[in-house]
Amino acid sequence: MYYKIILVVILMIYSVLTVFSQNDDAEMSRLLAEKRIENQQQKLTLGYCIQLYNGLNENSALTKQMTFSSFFPDIRTKLIYEQPEWKVQTEIFQTELEAYRLWLKVKEEFQGTFIFEIKKG
Repeated sequence: MYYKIILVVILMIYSVLTVFSQNDDAEMSRLLAEKRIENQQQKLTLGYCIQLYNGLNENSALTKQMTFSSFFPDIRTKLIYEQPEWKVQTEIFQTELEAYRLWLKVKEEFQGTFIFEIKKG
């Protein structure tokens, strides 16, 4: 008699675990699909930069670039002229997190800075 009760309990536990396992498989498949989409979108991204200056004055741009270089000598910057504006931007970071970590340090001294994504093409 007891073996029948034990058998029924084991079968119930097995059926419950099977249902949870199927739900986990469905959830895992959904997460993998989302990750595939995210990876495809990331292939369109070259990286992330911080823009330190954007304005009409070349001397202000050069000053901003030199000031930044004195605070962060290991981070390269570039001076860009896109008529009629001058821009100072940092080197390209592979991940947004890398750019964000630097931006947290930069934003106090360089107001108006922002991170932007550089896309292929």
